[in-house]
Amino acid sequence: IKQVAGACLGTYVLTTRVVTTASVTGASMQPTYNQHSAWSLCLVDLLTPVTSIEPGDVVLCRDPELPEGYIVKRVKALAGQFVENDEEHRGGYLKKKAFEGKFSVPSGCCWLEGDNSRSSEDSRMFGPVPLGMIRGRVLCKLWGS
Repeated sequence: IKQVAGACLGTYVLTTRVVTTASVTGASMQPTYNQHSAWSLCLVDLLTPVTSIEPGDVVLCRDPELPEGYIVKRVKALAGQFVENDEEHRGGYLKKKAFEGKFSVPSGCCWLEGDNSRSSEDSRMFGPVPLGMIRGRVLCKLWGS
C-alpha cells in the first residue's frame, strides 16, 4: 500500500507542479497544431516562471472568457511592447483601444494570439491577459499534427 500511495503522490506532484498535458482543439493554432487532425496533445512545462515567458512562446492559459477552461495561444507581446492593429484581422478590443493603430501591453500582462488569425478568439477580442493566468509553457507536441 505504501508503494501505491507513493506512486499516486508522485504522479499528482508531477502532473500538477512539474509537467502536464493539454489538448489543442479547433483551427486557432493551425498550422502549428491540428493541421491534419481535429486535436493535438502537447506537453506543458509548469516549472518555468511566467517571468521567463518570451514573445513567440506557446502557452497554456486560463481562458479569460470561460474561467474554468484553458486556451493554448502564442505570446505575441509582453508588458511595454506594442501590438499593431491589423486592419484585416482586427478584433473588437483593438478596434476600441488602439491609438494610431498601436496598443501598448500594460504592466503584468501579455498579448496572446492564435497562429491562425482568421479562426482565433484571442487578445484581439478580449484584450491583454494577466501573467497570473498563464499555467505554463508548451514544450512540444506529443500527438496529432
